[in-house]
Amino acid sequence: MKEPTPRVELLRGVVPAAVALILLLVAPLWERWLPATEPTARWPYLILCLVAVAAGLHGSRERWTLNLATVTLPATIAFFGSAMAAWMVLSVYAAREFLLRLLPSKPARPAESRPVLDLLPGGAYLVLATLAAGWTWQGGGANASLGWQLASIATYLVVLSGLHLLDLQRAGRLKDLSWREASGSLGIDLVGWLVGLAFVPMVMGLNWAVALVPLVALGLLAADTARNLHLRRRAVDQVSELWEVTRAGHRIIFRSPDLAGMVGQVLEECRNMIPFSWFQFELLKGDGGPRSWFAGPDGRIEEGVPEPADSPPALPGIHRRSSWKVLGRELKGDGEAIARVRFWCDPRRLEPTSVELLDSLLPQVASSVHRALLDRRAKHDPLTGLADRGVLEKHLESVFSAIRDEGGSMAVIMCDLDRFKKVNDTYGHDVGDRALLRIAEVLEKHRRETDICCRYGGEEFAVVLDQTNGETAQRVAERLRLEVQRTVFTAKDERVYLRLSAGVAAYPELFVKDGKELLVLADEALRTAKSQGRNRSLLHLGRGKYRKSDGTEVDVDEPPPKPEAPTLFA
Repeated sequence: MKEPTPRVELLRGVVPAAVALILLLVAPLWERWLPATEPTARWPYLILCLVAVAAGLHGSRERWTLNLATVTLPATIAFFGSAMAAWMVLSVYAAREFLLRLLPSKPARPAESRPVLDLLPGGAYLVLATLAAGWTWQGGGANASLGWQLASIATYLVVLSGLHLLDLQRAGRLKDLSWREASGSLGIDLVGWLVGLAFVPMVMGLNWAVALVPLVALGLLAADTARNLHLRRRAVDQVSELWEVTRAGHRIIFRSPDLAGMVGQVLEECRNMIPFSWFQFELLKGDGGPRSWFAGPDGRIEEGVPEPADSPPALPGIHRRSSWKVLGRELKGDGEAIARVRFWCDPRRLEPTSVELLDSLLPQVASSVHRALLDRRAKHDPLTGLADRGVLEKHLESVFSAIRDEGGSMAVIMCDLDRFKKVNDTYGHDVGDRALLRIAEVLEKHRRETDICCRYGGEEFAVVLDQTNGETAQRVAERLRLEVQRTVFTAKDERVYLRLSAGVAAYPELFVKDGKELLVLADEALRTAKSQGRNRSLLHLGRGKYRKSDGTEVDVDEPPPKPEAPTLFA
């Protein structure tokens, strides 16, 4: 759904307010032609205003109606006129919004703080509905009959509900309307009107001092009920939100070895607690040194450092333009900082309760991140960050069992850097480590989410491809080989070139009993590729036959020697 433009939002708020203001100014002139009962004093009007403010706090969470404040409208219209009733309604609406902002908000969620522009339509519609109801009442004369009084109530309800529906339709939020809550809010307004009708004859039969006593008592009772209801809601929300924080901490269990996936889960849980536009997760203790990920307003995780604008984007309505409020927090494990998170928040949307909630969640996030890193170090190669042989063998057997039982295909690619010992001996182990990291980057770049890459040992790597036949796997191996071939290092002012050999074996093209046999056949193809001149990929066809990437076959008369178990690279 297309969001309304700021200009449309501005017109939506200003036009009704301007119409209501004009009618308020014209109403006293119009009322000269309408008969009305004039009170002997003005102080009862002030009492009625205070009662209306107190009674208006009670009711549903809908804030486009007056709730029980309508109990004062019949007496106000009958004795002070429609214009005075409309001014009282406007005062009640403004005072209620002000008092609701002062009340303590829910502990885990910011209070609903609406901008001034969003308040204008609601106040204008209440004024228009009150004026329409008052003029209907006064149309029945100074002593309007019960029929005219009921007609004024119906006019108020119809005009108010109609204007509210029209406003929602123009804002494109009509589908968000809860008819049950709307009817409940109008029902409370109706009850207030009906109760208020009983005070009109009471004032006529008695003096104001006596008649206002039960009305004041009703207002105080409604205000106290509203206070108790707010405290109850706040207590319920506190329990609910604290439970939500606990569940959020329990949900942060990183089952995936992908670091970007871990960052995405932290982002998702933190977004439920605090509104922010930009997010950064900086890993201080991890594989390959410090790393950083970020996400913008679209929520897409990228590796790098965020570059937000100097200030938040403009909001509809009238707001003070300010710079970002950046919240930075450290995540600690075993007494030391393991990561750092930053949130770029719009200060116009930020509430202190949100920050408190975030701070209550972050210790659980830190504990989960620390456990995930420890688990990752135990199952992954410390240099490259790829899975170790134990993870590979479990995944290989799992995929093989699924393919054997349900059908499909799978393949294994074994890769080996050519003449890696010469690189280490000539340029040193630092350059050798850089070469291994480059291979790991290439493998991770080209793998799918269902595939797994492993440092099998030394300079040897393995890739398990799910739902992939031998021909496709060889094309993947050839793509990996060519990208490694394009990699050039500079060491000791010399250019260092890397070359890669690869062997491929696929199931069910090859008959094997388990995943380990498929791994052995891929290793055989790798040894044959190295013996045939290196820097090539071969697909194992069985019975000593292999296929090159160009489609030609290689027939090895004597099978290659049984491969020895590779030595783990220290």
